[in-house]
Amino acid sequence: MASCMMIPIIVLILVSMAANDLADDRRQLQLMQDPAAGDVLSYHGGAVLSGDIPASIVWYGKFAPSQKDIVVDFVQSLTSTSSSSSQRAATPSAAQWWSTLATVYLSNATTGGGGKPAAATRVVLSGQVSDEECSLGKTLTLVQVFQLAAGAAPKRGAVVLVLTDPDVVVEGFCSVRCGVHGSDAGAGYAYAWVGNAERQCPGQCAWPFAAPPYGPQGSPLGAPNGDVGTDGMVVTLASTLAGAVTNPFGDAYYQGDKDAALEACTACAGVYGSGSYPGYAGKVLVDEANGGSYNAIGGGGKRFLLPAIYNPATTGCSTTVVAMVAALVVMSLAGVSMAARRVPALLKSHVGDGISFHGGAVLGGDIPVTLVWYGKFKPAQKAIVVDFLLSLTATPPNATAPSAAQWWGAIAAGYLSSNATTAARVVLANQTSDEEYSLGKSLTLVEVFQLAAGVVPDRGDLVVVLTDRDVAVEGFCSARCGVHGSDAGAGYAYAWAGDAERQCPGQCAWPFAKPPYGPKGEAALVPPNGDVGADGVVATLAGVLAGAVTNPFGDGYYLGDKDAALEACSACAGAYGSDSYPGYAGKVLVDETTGGSYNAVGAHGRKYLLPAVYDPATSRCTTLV
Repeated sequence: MASCMMIPIIVLILVSMAANDLADDRRQLQLMQDPAAGDVLSYHGGAVLSGDIPASIVWYGKFAPSQKDIVVDFVQSLTSTSSSSSQRAATPSAAQWWSTLATVYLSNATTGGGGKPAAATRVVLSGQVSDEECSLGKTLTLVQVFQLAAGAAPKRGAVVLVLTDPDVVVEGFCSVRCGVHGSDAGAGYAYAWVGNAERQCPGQCAWPFAAPPYGPQGSPLGAPNGDVGTDGMVVTLASTLAGAVTNPFGDAYYQGDKDAALEACTACAGVYGSGSYPGYAGKVLVDEANGGSYNAIGGGGKRFLLPAIYNPATTGCSTTVVAMVAALVVMSLAGVSMAARRVPALLKSHVGDGISFHGGAVLGGDIPVTLVWYGKFKPAQKAIVVDFLLSLTATPPNATAPSAAQWWGAIAAGYLSSNATTAARVVLANQTSDEEYSLGKSLTLVEVFQLAAGVVPDRGDLVVVLTDRDVAVEGFCSARCGVHGSDAGAGYAYAWAGDAERQCPGQCAWPFAKPPYGPKGEAALVPPNGDVGADGVVATLAGVLAGAVTNPFGDGYYLGDKDAALEACSACAGAYGSDSYPGYAGKVLVDETTGGSYNAVGAHGRKYLLPAVYDPATSRCTTLV
């Protein structure tokens, strides 16, 4: 393939994807609610692609002719429907889906040609090239994806579609993205990449045609063209293509941070038909002949499942089956590690496929806890955390309710009592400080484990590693706020949480700080102890601590894939009070003196905001208030 000069700036817009994950890529499911209008998807003055958009396809790897036909027919379907009666009857159509996108986004914006109004828009398939020998290897970086696009020598105003086969591993594929779009702003073209996930991660990147790796395990939908991988590619391709034409250079239509933006389809992630909600694609059509689910008919009689399009004018998500007027909030922070605390992800009071016991050990009885303070913490910050741990004992007489001890009691009763001979208690055994950052200010997860191991814990112990606001930990903010793990051979567990005040308060100290994207109408809650970072640490620590004692070695209580499990608190992420929903912590108590929000009273009169606990007996998330 042709080589190209690297450009100094490559704009990467990550396309959203599911569960577990975040917020940069195509997600299998997300939240749909009715929030107050806040930060909405809007036009930022930049160029869009319009008129006749030449589209080249780069097939990287081996694709069957039938797979190529599915994608080509989809691309060729993105034109005006024929005037013939037979074509008029073929509705809803892929052309109608494209027309909605063009009408809402492309007709009122400007092109790249001197600020001229956008012309009527068509996607014109201009060429295809195959690289069956995988000239760059079967493991690609995002830069190499760009090189493949540039090798097609696209013209100004064109879009290049790079598609990789099931055996090609692309940087971040499955773990943080299913597809991506970017551009060469100097050359004036855009590109989009999508991978075939059938072998690597169908539950993440071919949902809803495959069961997700965690969460409710309903039956997947039938792939409309009988190919889970390719039909899943079309879903992701539609979303990335929509982003590529409406926000090609990162300065047109988007919401939130431009480097992690919500766009035309990613703002409606997981929505394909009316009545959709996280984990449910919505009411779609079913082909009586093959059982395939679809919401659009395309070229060659092909059927496709295409994502909803966000309409800024109505702040609603429109599908080809039914136009919905429910506005969208997307608030989750993807977590790729066990028990990573997520910024308000899915909350449903009833989880269909519940957390269950897998036969392994839990921590019980007196659980000695050692605190490792890594970095510089103020005495007041240490006191907040220490008092929280001291609160996790039996409720003293005449104690104020609701209490942190009651929260711990719910965990002990629901998870730790069945085979226990003594009640589970957290006992603060020791504390150690490393104010000089002996391992530096940038830590890997292995180094976090080393810090825990350095205190030489005994069997049945729990080590809590806390990093200060200046310490960057692998994946902190982008993929996790905290994590727990273990040394199964030595028989102890550990948990880590980071102070997010300076690095990412909206992700890892929510709801005490506004999230970085999504509606901004709701004011952040006031931290109960007056410290956004330390109060956020407690909220995260509570969640990872719950996971560490109920599933310390990965074979205790969990739901889903054991390496990306939902646990006692992470199954109820974002819920702190009654009536909560994603983006809203729920009805909690407010201290009349300080204005701080809380749901639990602890030692020395401290107040805390503690996460909901999933009750395996009722399959519900329970809160203290």
